[in-house]
Amino acid sequence: MDDWSVARLGGTMNRSPPEGVAVRLVLIACLLLNCFLAGCTDTPDALERALAYNAPGAPGPWPAADLDTPARVGWWARQFLAADTAVYCFGPADGGYVSEGRLVLDERHDCISLLYRTTELAHAADPADAVARALATRFAGADPDSVVDATGRVDYDHPAHLDFSIDMIRSGHWGRDVTGSLSGAVPDSVGTPRYRAGTVTVVPRDKLVPGELREGDVVWLVLDVANTGARELRDTYGLMVGHVGLVIEQDREPWLVHAASSGLEGRYEGGHIVAVPVVEYLQRVERYGAVVITRFAGN
Repeated sequence: MDDWSVARLGGTMNRSPPEGVAVRLVLIACLLLNCFLAGCTDTPDALERALAYNAPGAPGPWPAADLDTPARVGWWARQFLAADTAVYCFGPADGGYVSEGRLVLDERHDCISLLYRTTELAHAADPADAVARALATRFAGADPDSVVDATGRVDYDHPAHLDFSIDMIRSGHWGRDVTGSLSGAVPDSVGTPRYRAGTVTVVPRDKLVPGELREGDVVWLVLDVANTGARELRDTYGLMVGHVGLVIEQDREPWLVHAASSGLEGRYEGGHIVAVPVVEYLQRVERYGAVVITRFAGN
């Protein structure tokens, strides 16, 4: 399952580089102040511990500084796709980023970790800034020392971590929700036990206009109530979104870059980071009946 909220509930568990620099500087300042007040100036702070544990890098060369955020998101999505070194690994599974408490695990990704890393790198000036961005967004509002343990592992069970995709969308950390401005946008008429009917705006797959999508958009794929398995996930776990990917523009149409757990005949085998036209994916994968689109400033 792509949305790892299922595993937790089941019991198994802006625009330019200076923004990234600012995030890191603010985080470091707060950590140093907390550490000074606590009399622990000889102990590595949370960011230092996280950096040491995660050994941050990047899947390709750094983009030009004059690219805006959406273009940088697209850049990093393309780098992950071209690198072709990551295998699909569900976050809470053995070896996944959640079970290992990692912020950076670029050799193993699920759809959420790919979203995290692509957007964090897009806002950062260097790999260390991306780790600072990860702490500031994945655990927004939390004291980093409460998230990062002595070994540098992060706690994805921390209350500040957002487990549901709709909550991530509403936070604004992964772009502004522009769904309502797109052709065909309607309220989700069914809802889930967690989200009342009519409170989430979606674009049904047969109403999506491909030309309205942009490089760097985030596509949140909404579970289709007409699909038995998808409806069960909605009704049992409260999920509305079951998968997520990033848009790149290719061959004059929007393509979806995503971490695929399973294959799509004639396009790709599962278990890797792959790309497919957004419209084709929606037409062929029956479990998703609509999308929510978020967009970073710049487009």
